[in-house]
Amino acid sequence: MKKVTVIIPAYNKADYTRLTVDSVLAQTYPNIEVIVVDDGSRDQTPQAMGEYGNRIHYIQKTNGGACSARNEGIRRATGEYLAFVDCDDLYYPEKIGHCVDYLEKNPRFGFVYTAASFIDEHGSIVGQYDHPRSKEGNITASLILGNFICNSTVMIKRTVLDKAGYFDEKIFPPADWDLWLRLSQVTEAGYIKDPLTKYRVTDNYTFNRLELSRREELYVVDKFFRSNPDMSSKKQAYSNFYLRYALCDYLKKDRKQFWSDCLSSLKEYPGNMKVYAIALSAVVVPWWLKAVLTKKILRVSQK
Repeated sequence: MKKVTVIIPAYNKADYTRLTVDSVLAQTYPNIEVIVVDDGSRDQTPQAMGEYGNRIHYIQKTNGGACSARNEGIRRATGEYLAFVDCDDLYYPEKIGHCVDYLEKNPRFGFVYTAASFIDEHGSIVGQYDHPRSKEGNITASLILGNFICNSTVMIKRTVLDKAGYFDEKIFPPADWDLWLRLSQVTEAGYIKDPLTKYRVTDNYTFNRLELSRREELYVVDKFFRSNPDMSSKKQAYSNFYLRYALCDYLKKDRKQFWSDCLSSLKEYPGNMKVYAIALSAVVVPWWLKAVLTKKILRVSQK
């Protein structure tokens, strides 16, 4: 069986990190290398990871961000397949086995992503991530319109990752989206509709740091189109970017910025019918729009 390296970036979440490591060690697939990269934790993470002995590779480094930790794990990895799981997320026992089996049976796919279960701080399932636009094959044109790949669900062939490049350490919230976009340009993507990862939604990093997330996501879109200036979806991609943040503005009760982002979205792509629907809802049924956005935005935004 091919070796799978699972990389866990850890930072100040000792108890959750224990649960994450336990879920990886409990996999039904036997040939797994576990690398925990501690990005300068100041809590009990070192002591907690020391309990595992040689069952994991524990690496300590000075704080440089999650992408820096993931990249350090990649450099240390010896597996033919690489998987990433955040230190507060969990794997179902069959996760690795199903993903390896899928990639072995579908050799044209260089990476695979899956559906996921949302869990709260206690580990209780509170929803499911199964984006309607999730698809297989050449997904670049769809992916640049918005990230529909849930973090902590992806498994990648090492050779493909080496070709696409590692995580961009200049950004954090949309760094996974940036990598998926680059991967999608060098290989086809596979999708497993079963939830194989438990994605914890207790701390919504994107929503709580909206301006940082906005700048970094715009950086990803600009970066993509500098490399792909002739993509026909450019106007729609920028329109969707402004619309995503208009929705967050609405939940933040920043109505001025909400209408400004709606207008910017329409300037980029006047045919974006979602903008008209959202704007109409904000005027006619604001209570309904708030309820819908609270359920969707707060759960699917990346940690």
